[in-house]
Amino acid sequence: MKETNRGLLEALTAQYKHLRMLYLVYLAVAVLALVFFFVDKRITLVLIAASLVYHLVVVRSRSRAYCLAFVHACLQSTLERTLQDARHTPESPLDPEEVRQVRLVAANPAKGSILTREGGTGTYRGRPVRLSDAGFTHSFSMAGKRHHEFVIGAWVTVELDHDTGLDCRLIHPKVMMKDSRDQALSRERDLQQVVSGLPDWMSREGWLVLRPRETPGLPEERFLTALHGLVGKTEPPLAVCVQGNKLHVFVTNRILGQKVSSRVEPGPAVVQSDFFPELGGVLKLSDAL
Repeated sequence: MKETNRGLLEALTAQYKHLRMLYLVYLAVAVLALVFFFVDKRITLVLIAASLVYHLVVVRSRSRAYCLAFVHACLQSTLERTLQDARHTPESPLDPEEVRQVRLVAANPAKGSILTREGGTGTYRGRPVRLSDAGFTHSFSMAGKRHHEFVIGAWVTVELDHDTGLDCRLIHPKVMMKDSRDQALSRERDLQQVVSGLPDWMSREGWLVLRPRETPGLPEERFLTALHGLVGKTEPPLAVCVQGNKLHVFVTNRILGQKVSSRVEPGPAVVQSDFFPELGGVLKLSDAL
């Protein structure tokens, strides 16, 4: 185990043990209140009030701090696998409006229909990388009724050292529901679907390829080959956009913010597990641009 990961795990374990001790004290006060119920109910009321204040002021705040530390340990160790100068950030380094401008996943025009949280930053071969959990809400009509689609996943933006001259979107058919996707794209009148010149595997799987009418060209074959390799190793559907000097990749149903349990002591898996296994393949896509 790397020294940094060992330090993360040791600090997290110390926090866990301290939190469990606080819970035991809280439980002891509750039991004591029950005992005094048969002796003096006034003392019981005092103990119950004290235990509630103790839980709200002490236990709850320490529990929240432990949850933040747990997620930090998970993601910091994951990011350090593939990024240089990796840094986990509880707040998203990606602005929701920046994500909206990419026009990769359907979302309502109202503010708040795109949410970003829990992410990180770093570099890959000198290229700045930002990533974050992202959620999209889109309302659409289907069979005469109003429906709402919620799409969640991990969003990665890689800044290149040159302008590709491209503005192209490649979207797996399972990223969004077809009706939701079609109605969203009907509002993007400057985007046109590319139906010719696509690789056989992309046509066969039903990928949607879009680009502005005034921006001809698709990514080179080596990029499409790298994307095919990533898709073959990735279970969640992907959506990819090459736009100027940036590569955007959205991996559906991949959540960076981990579920935290205060009942189980954290073990080596916290810092040894890869909570974003697609990240390495996503970063290698930038090598083909």
